Amino acid sequence: MPFYREEPEVDPGKVGIDAAALDALVDDFRATLEKGELCGGSQVAVFRRGRCVLSAGGGWARERLQVPVSPESMFVLFSSTKGLAGLAMLMLYERKAFHYDEPVIKYWPEFAHVVPEKASITIRHVMCHRGGFPIGPRSLTTEQWGDREAIQRAMEEVRLRFTPGETNAYHPMNYGHVLNELMLRIDGRDCGTFLREEVFAPLGIEDLYLGLPADPALEARVAWCTNDVSGDPDVARATGFGDASESEAAAPPRRSPPERYADIPEMWHEFNWPETYRAVLPASNAIGSARALAEVYSVLAMGGRRGEVDLVSPKGLAYVTTPTNREGEVDGTVGFPMRWGLGFHMGLYGKGGSLRTFGHAGAGGQVGFADPDRELAFAFATTGELAPKFNLWRFRLQSRAFAACLD
Repeated sequence: MPFYREEPEVDPGKVGIDAAALDALVDDFRATLEKGELCGGSQVAVFRRGRCVLSAGGGWARERLQVPVSPESMFVLFSSTKGLAGLAMLMLYERKAFHYDEPVIKYWPEFAHVVPEKASITIRHVMCHRGGFPIGPRSLTTEQWGDREAIQRAMEEVRLRFTPGETNAYHPMNYGHVLNELMLRIDGRDCGTFLREEVFAPLGIEDLYLGLPADPALEARVAWCTNDVSGDPDVARATGFGDASESEAAAPPRRSPPERYADIPEMWHEFNWPETYRAVLPASNAIGSARALAEVYSVLAMGGRRGEVDLVSPKGLAYVTTPTNREGEVDGTVGFPMRWGLGFHMGLYGKGGSLRTFGHAGAGGQVGFADPDRELAFAFATTGELAPKFNLWRFRLQSRAFAACLD
């Protein structure tokens, strides 16, 4: 099985990392990939005190074509994208471009024209998944993900499932649809352009995009997704394909691929379409390597600044990573407790973490997070999880990263 491990930027011991514990993490990662039971081709990356101490990967990025995972491989990051969008919004907030408690209609009056009750929805509600419109409408199809007018119209028409502000209910796609339109109206740039110009380029990060350029060479580096987002009822609802007007148990019908992709089996997955790569969906389709995602979180783990690049303040990070809901509160979409901040969720990232540990996970097995107490950042990217035990195993890997910290 293909496997690589890059040289660390610095001797792990110089940044307080136990090299032997890091080796044990890699051994666990490699052995699991070789068995092929829990996930497909994957990458893992760890940063401590702003320096990369681990970047490794293995398996197949495009199995049918026997394309191995390499340091140049990039993955669709699914909802791990939401943390990047949360960072972009915090940057605008700290520049006083908006306030979280302002209503969405201040910047987007048409948002409540179809459903007047949506006039009470604030930007804070959207950021902490209390907007009340987690799913739908079904009228917005995957073919329209690159169409700003179609997305705008869908968000204006989407119905409320909960009273705004009352119930935490994860907004799998609508979180990003609304934030992108708000950013365009507030800043003049979409979320992908903002991140490229204000975060990725200043930090020198090349292998991370929200809206991949129409470049065949870049597209060829993207690993094919294998996780099912259309046939399973729970996954379908969690990725926004269900509709609140339908039964909780009902799944949308499995769609046939567009005729242009009918003879390419991997293209039955909408997140493998080049058109999806190029769309700007701040909830779901950032594309990048685990190392690039971990590097962004490494800056946040250090308080939001690296060298001359000042992204956000420690005070701002503490503000958006303060829980907005009660401990044990069951999320109305995913069906289990989640602790939400403003664009991030906290805790549950490994033994050694705490509610100060923040980031975002994604469908199929992706995750990126920062722990400011240990100045630690971690990211995992994969073509897809293959078994229910995957999440327990990845939690173990994350716990190994915490345990490797010597102080």
